[in-house]
Amino acid sequence: MNILPKKRWHVRTRENIARVRRDEAKAKEGETAKEERVKLAEKEARRQLLLQKSRGEFQTTSFVPLDSSEKPCQSGHVNFFEDLEEGRAELKQTNKEREKEVKDEKEKYEKQIGYLTYLGQDTNEALGKKSWYEQPPNRAQDIKEVSLKSKLREDPLVLMKKIGEQHKKARAAVVEARRYSELRKEFFEDVSRQSKKRKIPEDIVSPCAEKEAEKQRKLEALRAERLRREKEERRRSDELLAKVIGGEEKKQPPKETKRRYNAQFNPELAKQNYSRR
Repeated sequence: MNILPKKRWHVRTRENIARVRRDEAKAKEGETAKEERVKLAEKEARRQLLLQKSRGEFQTTSFVPLDSSEKPCQSGHVNFFEDLEEGRAELKQTNKEREKEVKDEKEKYEKQIGYLTYLGQDTNEALGKKSWYEQPPNRAQDIKEVSLKSKLREDPLVLMKKIGEQHKKARAAVVEARRYSELRKEFFEDVSRQSKKRKIPEDIVSPCAEKEAEKQRKLEALRAERLRREKEERRRSDELLAKVIGGEEKKQPPKETKRRYNAQFNPELAKQNYSRR
C-alpha cells in the first residue's frame, strides 16, 4: 500500500484516513438512531396491541388497566422502595461500569492480536507502538557504536584539528629558524665589529646545525676507514705479485701525490694534481 503515497486518492494519506474515520463514526451514529427508531416503533406497536386487547376484554374506552393482574389499591402507607427491598429492581438494572470494562478489555485483546483494525490503520498504529527504524537513536545510553574508530578518523572536524596542529608546528619551526638566523647574524656582526675571535655560544646553535655536524663527523670516520682498507688491500696484492714474478724486490714507499685540496678522493688518479708539460 505504499505505492504512490503522494497522490491525494491514496487510501493511507492522513486526509483520507481522517475522512474514513469520520464516515465510520457517522455511519455508526446513523445505525444507532435507526435501532432506536425501530425499538420505539416496536414499543408503540406492542402498546397499541395491548390497548386493543384490553378494550376488547373490558368493553370500555375510558380506562384501560396496564396490568390485569394488578390488585386493587389498598389504603395505608405507600412504600416507594418496595422493589428494592424485594430485590426485583436489582434484577432489572445492569452494571454499566462493568460492561464498559469488559468491552475495553475485549477491544484491547483484539488490538493486541491484530484482529481489530480500522481502515487505513496498521498494527503499530493500533497498538500505539513504533518500529525500530521510526525511533531516533539514543546515543546517551548506547555505549558501543558500529565502526566508531573509522568515523572519528574520517570526521572533518578531527581532520581540520590535525591539519591545524601540523600548521602550528610548521610555523613554530619557521619561527625557530628565523630566530637562529637572526642570532647568528647578530653574533657575526659583533665579531666583525670588535675584530675578536670567539666561539659561537652553545645556546644559539640550532638542533639542525648539531645534526649536520654529527653527520659530517661520521662521514669523515667512514672515509678514513675506507682509505685504510684500500691501502691494506693494495699492499697485499703487490706482495702477492712480487712472489709470483720471482724474488722479492725492495719495497719503495709510494710517491705521495700533492693534492690540490685536502678532502680529495684518489689524488693519484686526478689529472689536476700533476703539473702540465
